Amino acid sequence: MGLYSHYTTDQLTAMRDRLSVAFEQRLTGPASAAGHGRSVQFQQDGGRQLQQQIIAINEELLRRAGGGSRRPIYLA
Repeated sequence: MGLYSHYTTDQLTAMRDRLSVAFEQRLTGPASAAGHGRSVQFQQDGGRQLQQQIIAINEELLRRAGGGSRRPIYLA
């Protein structure tokens, strides 16, 4: 059971597409803006969180398509 197991495949695909666009905008967008004597700096730490969510969604889609999850194998 993954974090995104309760979503349908279409919902996961749409969510992955939205997150991918947001991730690309985060990487290519400006980090700060200034005008009329004011300036603002945007947070840059959210890119890692977006990337982790995209990876988790891709793993769930792969699991549904029959691909195995890459987990460590423990020998007893």
